[in-house]
Amino acid sequence: MNQMPKDQLEAVILKFGDTTEVLHKAAIHHLRKSGKRTRAKLTFAAAQKFSSTIPLIHVAAAVELLHEASVVHDDIQDRTAHRRGQATVWKKFGSNTALLLGDHLIAAAFRCLAASNCNAVALPRLIQAMAAATSRATSGQLQQLCLTPRGHMLRDQYMTLAKHKTGALLALPLQFAAVLAATDAKTEQFAQQSGEQLGVAYQILNDLQPLQDPATLAAHEDIVDRVVTAPVVAIAEYGSNQDVFAQLVGQPNARHRAVRHCRDWVRQALARARSNAACTPTPISSVVEQFIHKYLADLTGEAEYTDGMPMPPRVASQLAQA
Repeated sequence: MNQMPKDQLEAVILKFGDTTEVLHKAAIHHLRKSGKRTRAKLTFAAAQKFSSTIPLIHVAAAVELLHEASVVHDDIQDRTAHRRGQATVWKKFGSNTALLLGDHLIAAAFRCLAASNCNAVALPRLIQAMAAATSRATSGQLQQLCLTPRGHMLRDQYMTLAKHKTGALLALPLQFAAVLAATDAKTEQFAQQSGEQLGVAYQILNDLQPLQDPATLAAHEDIVDRVVTAPVVAIAEYGSNQDVFAQLVGQPNARHRAVRHCRDWVRQALARARSNAACTPTPISSVVEQFIHKYLADLTGEAEYTDGMPMPPRVASQLAQA
C-alpha cells in the first residue's frame, strides 16, 4: 500500500495554495492548520497499485485544495467563527476575502492537478472528474440553502443534496484511483457512486451531531437558520402541522424517532456504497470498507438511542476533524 508522505503532501498544498498576491496572509492563515487530510489518505490507499509517488502526491493535494476551498466557502455561509482551533478566514479577514480565497484555492487545485505529470490518457479524465465534482458540490450546497421542510419528496431532495454537497468530494479520491488504475468509464462510475453514498452517510452523521446536547440545540445555527438537515427531514415525513424545528428542539420522542430513521438511512447508504464498491478493483473496495469501519460503523448497530447521545463520541470527533 502507498504510504502518504505527509510532509511532501503539505509542501505541495502550500506551494499551490499560497499566493504572493493580496490573498497571501489569508491563505497562510488557513493552510497552516490542516485537517486530517482524509481525502488525501483515501487517494493514496485506493491508488495503492499506482507506483509513481510524485504524480500521486499532486493528485492527492489537488483533492485537498478543492476541499479547503469548500471549507472556506462553507464557513461564510454557515457563519462558522472557528475551525481547527483558530478564527475562520471570513471571521478574521472578512467575507469578501474568504470568498476570493476559496475561488483561488479552486484554481490552485486545477493547477496542481495539471502539474502532476500524469500520463496523457489519465490527465484529461482526472481534470474532467474534478470539474464535475466541483459543480456537483456547489449544486448540493445551493440545494440545501433553498430546501424547505414542506417541500415535495423532501427525503429524495435531501438525499440528492447530500450526495452532491458531501459525496462529490468524498467520491473524488475513489474516482481518481479508478482512473489511475486505467479502468474503464463504467468502473469509474461505480467508484463515484460508492463514494457518493459514503458522503450521504457522512452528511447524515454530521447532521446528527447537534443532537448530542439537547440543552443547546435551540441556539445551534442549523436551528436558528432553519436549515433542513436529516433529522428535520425525518420529522417532516410524519406530516404534522407542528413546526418541525420546534418538535426537534422540544420533543424528546420526536428526536428519538428522527434519530432511528436517520440511522436506517445511514445503513441503506452504506449498503449501496458497498454494492457499488464491489464492482471496482480490490484496492478501492477495500478502502471503502476501511472508511466505513473507521468513521461510520459505530452507527450501523442496533444500540438504543439515549437522548443527548445519538452517536458514539469517537465517531462525532472523527467526523469533525476529517
